[in-house]
Amino acid sequence: MRHACSRSRSTPYKHALTHEVAYGSLLLERRRGLHARLVEAIEALAPERVGEGTSGRSSDQVERLAHHALRGEVWDKAVPWCQQAGTRAFDRAAFREAVASFEQTLQALAHLPETADTRVLAIDIRLSLGHALTQLGEHGRRLVLLSEAEALARALDDRARLGRVLASMALVLAITGDPDGAMVASRQALDLAVVLGDRALQAQASHTLGQASYFIGDFSRAAELLRRILEAADRQSGTPNTDVWILSQSQAFLGRTLGALGVFAEGRRHAEEALRLATLEGRGATPIVVHAFLSRLYLDQGDLEHAIQMCDQGLALSRASGNRDMLPMIVADLGYAYALQGRLAEGRPLLEEAISESINTGTRRAVYWARLSESCRLGGHGEEALQHARQALDLARNQKAHGEEALALHQLGGVLAHADPPDVAQAEAYYQQALVLADELGMRPLQAHCHLGLGTLYTRAGRREQARAALATAMALYRAMEMTFWLPQVQAALAQVEKP
Repeated sequence: MRHACSRSRSTPYKHALTHEVAYGSLLLERRRGLHARLVEAIEALAPERVGEGTSGRSSDQVERLAHHALRGEVWDKAVPWCQQAGTRAFDRAAFREAVASFEQTLQALAHLPETADTRVLAIDIRLSLGHALTQLGEHGRRLVLLSEAEALARALDDRARLGRVLASMALVLAITGDPDGAMVASRQALDLAVVLGDRALQAQASHTLGQASYFIGDFSRAAELLRRILEAADRQSGTPNTDVWILSQSQAFLGRTLGALGVFAEGRRHAEEALRLATLEGRGATPIVVHAFLSRLYLDQGDLEHAIQMCDQGLALSRASGNRDMLPMIVADLGYAYALQGRLAEGRPLLEEAISESINTGTRRAVYWARLSESCRLGGHGEEALQHARQALDLARNQKAHGEEALALHQLGGVLAHADPPDVAQAEAYYQQALVLADELGMRPLQAHCHLGLGTLYTRAGRREQARAALATAMALYRAMEMTFWLPQVQAALAQVEKP
């Protein structure tokens, strides 16, 4: 009897539940229809066809169109509007918003029938999403997307897009410490660009190959590739073959590269022009990148005032936008500039932040550990300085970063030379190894630093003739490159040599 009553009570409940589900589905359908009609209404405000650009629409309109197209499940309109919203967000350096919009674009695209056109879109969206992810330091996710895009491009036999994918992949591999993979991918991209006669792709591939060459210490090759981009742009002046961001970043990177070679006058001319362009036309991450590269150039020359100014501005841009890609470099350079000024309490936390950020984003560079080592040395923490210098050397060698290997060898020499008592033999050996490598790579500023270090070491060891020769060489190099910050140190060391 109780069983029959229970059954009779459950029947109205089931009917009510069915009615509620049906009512909910009806409401959902009506909401979708409302969102779809809102898309049509907003589109009617400006007579543009979907996908033909957004010059006649505000960013708010584009974002509303993307929102309503998604909610209304109007997938063929959600794709272009979400894509345009992502581009708008990236251009104004709202990188997290850009990532969210491009992810929504991919989600919407999955609802459309698979055709050649949608597969092409799938590549383009992955490229855009990956570029935005890099600004947040999410290099691993970008590599996954690029691998998917590479498979799509090869399946379509779309060599132009394959070249763009490979160039993007090369850049990520370079900044995450895989120089061999970066060189292979960038050369493949450049070969494709030459075969296709695609000038924009040639510029992008040359840029990434230049960066890969820089990271392995082939500064002359890097400078040659970057100069070619600028020369090609001059020949094609007035034609839309090369993106402004490639030109600005290549010019700034050329300045940074020339700084490593000690060609400061030309380097400053290029990097300061890049800053002018980035200030006038730069969008997205370009202003941040240019500030970072120009500050490194100033720092290499010992122009601490301008280096700190550029770092401060770049750091403000980086923190405001959530950019973590350039953050380690900027804070490391700012911290090192402070250390050279004697502001050790301010400099060390920044250098430690740089190392922490670089570990978290997978962009570890030996130079960060070398500069923390110098900060520790200047602060009288010899054991810590030695530990960090050895870490810098190990990392540089693991990454085949020969330029940073030379910096780490020099730093080890400096730590041992300033120990109490100094380890003269070991310090001299490290300085000489650094000098040989710096000579091979054309790193004239580092050559000057090595001669200064040797001269100071020989002075403490009582080897006056060797000290005079090394210090005279350092003096000549510093003057030739207008690296005046270090001249007082040379003069002080020479005065010690001449003491009776």
